[in-house]
Amino acid sequence: MTVPLLLQARQEGILDRVGRVERAVDLAHMQDDLLDALDALEHRIEASEASTTPPATPPPATPPPALSPDATENEATIHAELAALGPAFPSGFRLERVPGDYYDRDLEFRRRCLSAWSTSHLCKSMVMENTKDDRTFPGGLPEGGDDDWASSKYVMVIVQYVSKLQAEKIRDFVYEARGGKTPRKKIKFRLAPEEVSDAITGFSHNAVTPIATRTRIPVLLSHRIAALEPDFFWLGAGEVDLKVGFSAREFAGAYGALTLDCTYDD
Repeated sequence: MTVPLLLQARQEGILDRVGRVERAVDLAHMQDDLLDALDALEHRIEASEASTTPPATPPPATPPPALSPDATENEATIHAELAALGPAFPSGFRLERVPGDYYDRDLEFRRRCLSAWSTSHLCKSMVMENTKDDRTFPGGLPEGGDDDWASSKYVMVIVQYVSKLQAEKIRDFVYEARGGKTPRKKIKFRLAPEEVSDAITGFSHNAVTPIATRTRIPVLLSHRIAALEPDFFWLGAGEVDLKVGFSAREFAGAYGALTLDCTYDD
């Protein structure tokens, strides 16, 4: 074969191989496009099925615990109020008696008494008053109902035992809620005298609770409690040896509790 014919044959061979490569590349692209189209179709089908599938039925609410036959009048009152709010507490609530030396023991002992998830889930309620407000109880309560809570001289604050309350944060929270109309120097929250707390709530020291209080005052809930996992915390229930537990989220919704950062940072 002459040189020109040999070169021509090699050129044709190269062109043939190039053509096969290009066809293979085109085929691969076609396959990719087909797979993309199939994926898109599958997603549309799944979205269509999801939009036509009825939502899952929510789990039934946990029924209230049975009231002890020897329950005290206070325990029956606490139980009745929470049971009446049943739909607001789909996770249910618990009432537990604790030993008489409960407050003489450490937090780990108290946690075990209640089978609490951690000591961070043990909380307390405190009535606080604005000592710069000259009104005396029964004056000083919210003047315009729930929408005017910030006008109240008294608030109930719920915090963890493992956290330390920072009253200045409550001052700032109320200052902002009042739109800055009250100078900060006129807002100073401190623990209310025991006789005032008793008169407002109807409960004594170590028994204060936001449930079934004699007089309703604004409830402020520490953001640390709202963030607890699992979402189930404990606090006093009207008697020193009676505790109640429920979801923080459900409690806040049922009692209109306002969540705020009111403790010192770690």
